[in-house]
Amino acid sequence: MTTFKKIRLEIARGNGYGQYIVIAEYKGKLIHAHTTDSEIFDWLNDDSDKSKHQEAKRNAYTLIFNSYYNL
Repeated sequence: MTTFKKIRLEIARGNGYGQYIVIAEYKGKLIHAHTTDSEIFDWLNDDSDKSKHQEAKRNAYTLIFNSYYNL
């Protein structure tokens, strides 16, 4: 679990190969966003490479943001 723009982001494996779910509470609603971007899964909780970690957090936040406004 990590934080970006004061939003706690989590990622979990989905049901199929290469399927991932980004989970966050955004504006009081629990949002689940589907992705196939394995780099988010690889780097969201791994801060050994700061630039890849930041990019993964930014991409995960964007998924949550877009999912919230497409409800």
